[in-house]
Amino acid sequence: MTLIANLLAMSAVLAALALLLVGLKAAERWGQFHPEVLRKGVHVGMGLVVLPLPWVFDRVWPMIVLAVIACGVMVAMRSIRWLRRGVGTVMDGVGRESLGEIYFPVAVTLLFILSQGNWLLYVVPILMLTLADAVAALVGLRYGQLQYLTSEGSKSFEGSLAFFLVAFFSAHLPLLLLTDTGRAEAVLIATILAFLVMMLECVAWRGLDNLFIPLGAHAFLRLYLGEDAETLLVRLLVAVVLTGFALAWRVRSKLDDSALIACGLFGYTTVLLGGWLWLLGPAVFFLSQTVFRARSTERRSHTVYAALTAAGTGLFWLFVHAITGIEWLLIPFTASFAAQLTLFGVSRIGLQSDRGPRSLLVLGNMGLGWLLTYVPVLLIAFGGVEPGATGPGVQGLLVDLGLGLAALGLVAAVFYPLMPRIYGPPVRAAAINPTFAGLASLASLVAALRWLV
Repeated sequence: MTLIANLLAMSAVLAALALLLVGLKAAERWGQFHPEVLRKGVHVGMGLVVLPLPWVFDRVWPMIVLAVIACGVMVAMRSIRWLRRGVGTVMDGVGRESLGEIYFPVAVTLLFILSQGNWLLYVVPILMLTLADAVAALVGLRYGQLQYLTSEGSKSFEGSLAFFLVAFFSAHLPLLLLTDTGRAEAVLIATILAFLVMMLECVAWRGLDNLFIPLGAHAFLRLYLGEDAETLLVRLLVAVVLTGFALAWRVRSKLDDSALIACGLFGYTTVLLGGWLWLLGPAVFFLSQTVFRARSTERRSHTVYAALTAAGTGLFWLFVHAITGIEWLLIPFTASFAAQLTLFGVSRIGLQSDRGPRSLLVLGNMGLGWLLTYVPVLLIAFGGVEPGATGPGVQGLLVDLGLGLAALGLVAAVFYPLMPRIYGPPVRAAAINPTFAGLASLASLVAALRWLV
């Protein structure tokens, strides 16, 4: 396309979006619409406007310019009073803190770049973002009776089911009708995509679903296109089993429902990118917080933020492994969860001061994290030597085991004197998760010193 053609097309897109906002503002004045209906009207309208863009633009720069302009307009609608009270009420009438309208153009632009001219990798995520998310919100608003806890309050099972069904057809119909994907493969790919993206929508907060849904759908679709039916069926069963397993412990866990779903999604991602051995460390950590801890009578107050901070360091090493294929990254990955297990044990000492000397309790929790989480993984992964053998392999394994123990001792020694300041009184709740995440990162680096140096 020529420069003039690109500018005209960009003007047409911006004009369509302006007409959409003005039209919905008029509908707000003349009708009795729920603010969520108007907000999702903007959502659907924007999605339909950007849906044909791969056939309109053949370069990236128009999309980037449109995204910058759209983000600028959305920020102006939030910050300029007369805009906020005018067309801005269409976006912010629900009274909920969200940056979804900012994430939307960012996600569309990233999809355009990542799809690299493959319309399927662009259209299917946009359809899921445009239709499934809007239908889920409206169904939940009108028919939602069965609620589950999230970081922002609650969502409904009816809304999530509606999301799954619309997301399934958003993927299945393009795959079946417009590609040469087999019928069984099309059904399985659509089912996996719908299930996984529904989970992403469940755990999203403050409008991040506008990023999670399209980018997650794009990544999973790219990953599963071309896979055979048997592999796809196994992937689907793994996702369902791990999510069901996480939710089965909801009565014993302090995690809310969206955080438990995030744990299931993390487990699936771990198996997908690393393998079953990579799941052992996080599984031991998860079970230790549910099975081996006393049943809590408190409200399940730990949200998806807690789950993400606990898994954040591990996710970093997992993604680096997926990109590079370096197997020894299993060491820092597992060490981060061993450290989390140790820190959770040490944090309980203040509540159990009458059960013995604190120094012994600290050492016991450190050894527990090392023996339950770190040692089994390393022995399975790197301990394939004959009993009684000597040599570099055995020496390296012993060094790794020693460094892992030293890493857990270090974080326990750092964390113990910090406990009175964090757990108070007063309790500084905002400092707990970042402290755990930072110390887990430190432990992972110390444990991997033999490989990093």
